[in-house]
Amino acid sequence: MVIKKVVTTRVVFKRIRAVFILASLSFMGFKACNSFDESQAMLVLRNQSESTINFMQVQVNDKTFETQNILPGQEQTWRFKPSNKNSITVNGKLTAGVPIQASSLGSMATPSNKEHHLTIQDNGRISYSSPK
Repeated sequence: MVIKKVVTTRVVFKRIRAVFILASLSFMGFKACNSFDESQAMLVLRNQSESTINFMQVQVNDKTFETQNILPGQEQTWRFKPSNKNSITVNGKLTAGVPIQASSLGSMATPSNKEHHLTIQDNGRISYSSPK
């Protein structure tokens, strides 16, 4: 006994779409895994003040990162190659005319840390943390 099953075009398109979504998510996952080099570290700058940061310059070791117009609550991420003596120097200005300055935040916790956070507060003070 042969049973013929009729598959509508709507069902076919739904299945094709599901396969396409699954394939694209898998591809993005593989790409994300390969994009981060183990020898690199991340520096995350978070604006927790109520003002926009007009200009920000962060120097880590010998590399200088610059950004402009960071809105409140926004983050900026940079990657850098860590060394045994990682040191950060920060310079910038909030919209309210409050200068952001920390001549040196000192050395980062340890070279094995791959993630470093700088948080800007309302008064222009910078706090450093390393969650990992």
